[in-house]
Amino acid sequence: MRQLILAADLGATKILTAVLDSSGRILIQEKSPTPYDQEPVKVLEQICASLLGLQQQVGQEGDRVMGAAAAVPGPLSFPAAVMLDSPNLGWKEVPVRDIMTEGLGMPVIVEKDTNMAALGAYYFGSTPFSPNLIYITVSTGVGGGLILDGRLYRGQAGGAGEIGHMVVERNGPVCGCGRRGCLEAVAAGRVLARRVEQMRAGGWGADMDLGPGPWGARELGEAARRGDRAALAVVRETTQFLGQAIANLVNLFNPQLVVLGGSVAQGWRDLISSSLDEQVRSLAFPLNARDLRIEFTDLGEAIGLLGCLAAVLHKERGPGIN
Repeated sequence: MRQLILAADLGATKILTAVLDSSGRILIQEKSPTPYDQEPVKVLEQICASLLGLQQQVGQEGDRVMGAAAAVPGPLSFPAAVMLDSPNLGWKEVPVRDIMTEGLGMPVIVEKDTNMAALGAYYFGSTPFSPNLIYITVSTGVGGGLILDGRLYRGQAGGAGEIGHMVVERNGPVCGCGRRGCLEAVAAGRVLARRVEQMRAGGWGADMDLGPGPWGARELGEAARRGDRAALAVVRETTQFLGQAIANLVNLFNPQLVVLGGSVAQGWRDLISSSLDEQVRSLAFPLNARDLRIEFTDLGEAIGLLGCLAAVLHKERGPGIN
């Protein structure tokens, strides 16, 4: 008899739905773009329909569904799991858990997407069970999740880990949250895409064959690998902002491990890994930097789905992260 878990990862640009077994194997998966022209309830209902459809496709006689879990953008209240005011989706006051529980006909564990990714890194990463771990995603937006003393840390009401909204440039660009100078306002994928558009309007890239548009972080990275000075300057500046933010977190929490994920971080891994490590260590207290590991996840897009699996297994198997 197989133990199945239904998992969903709702992102700013894409939605992943999957059925996994209890060993962490993804049995079937579906990927679709995140719709911005539909009401939140409709989107969540479609996610539920996808999960039930995938279960039907892969299900065998005797299978048991252990549970369901979903990763969604924050801020997300705890324990009510209400998406309060998502700057990346534009959703406000959406009771995600209640809607999905009704749609699936079973209880659903709902966590902020970066919290789920932190669980994925903790249980399934290359350095598993690091009791003090910070996960940071640099993708369409920037966010984070905290594992402290072997437990997921959510803060008083679920708002902990909003790393993307640390101010790193006073009076800097306006962020999607309405504030100025947030890390997300200077390092997120959508911000980098806008910078590329501005650079191209000034003639940048005309002599480079980087493929059809739209161009963004991926094309910036490719240009930097070719030695383009403007692209290298953007990569260097972005790395400095990330390093500043990570060093502040390292000085605050003294973790063993910082894990980076997301399309921008992983796409630029070869460009920023060494310089980011050097910058963090130069800004962190020597005690905090001494045994610190900074690594990029090898779990790819599956990290959130694996976090959903971990959340369900943990609930079934007892003490640990809760």
